[in-house]
Amino acid sequence: MIKIKYTKNASKDLDKIFSIIYEDKPTSAKVYLLKMKAYIELLALNPFMGKDCYEKGFKKECRVVVYDGNYMIFYKIYTRHITIQRILNTKQNYKG
Repeated sequence: MIKIKYTKNASKDLDKIFSIIYEDKPTSAKVYLLKMKAYIELLALNPFMGKDCYEKGFKKECRVVVYDGNYMIFYKIYTRHITIQRILNTKQNYKG
């Protein structure tokens, strides 16, 4: 099975998401992140479940999948692994 790796930016994004959720719902923050990571792990079984970034209007060579309607997970597929590049809120104005 293909491995999932996270860039430093993606790891920081996860920390930020945890902190934001923790402020309002401390008991839910860890569970939410565990569910998000389990969803990301599905990419190892089906790397093409996301859309091509160009199809979604992003000017990057990558793929993107949306989790829970709230977070865009940007990733690249390589031969032996998938790299999670960023995890951003869908409300962010990001077209980089």
